[in-house]
Parts: sequence; structure tokens; C-alpha cells
Amino acid sequence: MLLNYLEQSYHLGPLTIHIYGLALAVAIMVGIFLALHSASQKNIKPDHIWELSIYCIIGAVVGARFFSVVMHLDQFLADPLYLFRIHEGGLAFYGGLIGGALAGYLYLRRKKLSFWTAGDIYAPALALGEAITRLGCDVYGIASNTAPWPRMVNGAAYHNIPLYMAVASLLLFALLWYLKDKVQQGQLFLTYLAGYFAIRTFIDFFRTEPVYSVFNQAQLAGLLLLCATLITIYFRNKSLAYSKNL
Repeated sequence: MLLNYLEQSYHLGPLTIHIYGLALAVAIMVGIFLALHSASQKNIKPDHIWELSIYCIIGAVVGARFFSVVMHLDQFLADPLYLFRIHEGGLAFYGGLIGGALAGYLYLRRKKLSFWTAGDIYAPALALGEAITRLGCDVYGIASNTAPWPRMVNGAAYHNIPLYMAVASLLLFALLWYLKDKVQQGQLFLTYLAGYFAIRTFIDFFRTEPVYSVFNQAQLAGLLLLCATLITIYFRNKSLAYSKNL
């Protein structure tokens, strides 16, 4: 949770409201309506956005849970029902991103719609959604008495990872919104990916202790994905330049 005084959940009679789940739901709805706004400027039917969003959400949940289970395989082997206890946590963002993108690609291919156009439409929404979701996140980083705007846990100061991610994601959203009508097809989505992977890799220095030399597992994954994105940007720009010169 971004603010120290927020509780993880609230009870309304028999109903339990989890702050992270509420922030995630708000982020999804805000993201969809932002995508609908961008799609209307490209003459894309709203039905396609709603259907694509459903596919992406399902794919993201499956992918996020799958990656989380792989990273905690010992816990899954000891208790296979762990796979279904999503309410207890355990959703890996990288897995969600890959799962959502794959599900979206399959839908777009079936509908014969452009993957790059759809990616550009969703890019600002993804960045803004990340910032909103972090409002309900209860993750905190390594202990530090010099951390700016620290998370206080049992009287000790920790790096405020939700705050760092929320601010960085808002800045990325502002950049994408500024560029959305100024770049060629696909470049906005690739800029989002490169920006997110760079942000996450940097902020993870304050999140957990290194496992491999100066990096942890999430950072290694982020660096690999960042390199893959930069390579994709390079070859896509070459392809676009070649097509333009024909």
C-alpha cells in the first residue's frame, strides 16, 4: 500500500474488500476506457476493445499465476491447491504481461487486426494502470534509514517500492501520452515496454538483495526483456525506414 496508514483489507459485514484487488479493478476499468478513447481516434470499433480486453485479462491472470507457480515450485509440489489460491497473492507481472500479450495476439490474428496498432492503443493505459495498481500494493523494499518517503513497518524504515513505481509509471504515462500521435505504428507500445523494463530493473535495486552478483532474479528477467525490446525497436525501425523508401 502506498500510504502507511492504509489497511490491507476492510470488512463490510461478510464481505472482505482487499485494497490491492480494489486498486487493480479500478486500474483495469480506467485502462479500458482510456483504450476506448484512443481507439475511437483510430476508427476501431469499441466491441473489439472490450473483447480484446477480456482476452488480455484472462491471459494475464493465467500467465501471471503460471510464472508465480514456476518461481515457487516447491510450494506448489507440496500443496497443488496453491495454484488456485490467487487471493493469497502470487501474480508475477512479467508472466501477466507475456500471457496477456499472447492472448491478445491470438484474438487480433483471428479478427485480422493489427497487433502493433492495438499495442499502441493500450500502451498509455498500461502505464497508468500500473500507477493506479501500486496504490494498493503492500510490497516494500530493503531496510534503509536514508530512504526517501520511507514505508514504516514496525518502526523500521524501508524503501517505498509502491511509491517509486507509481511515480515512475505516471512519468512514463505522460511521455507515452505526449508521443501517441507523433510516432510510427508500433513504436509507442515498444517505448512502453522498454520504459517499464528499465524502470523495474532500476527500482529493483531497492527492492530485494542481489542473488546473482549485483542483480536479483527479477532484474535479470527485466534486463533480458529490455534487450529483446531494444533489438525489436532497432529492426522494426529499419523495416519501417525500408518500407518508406520503396
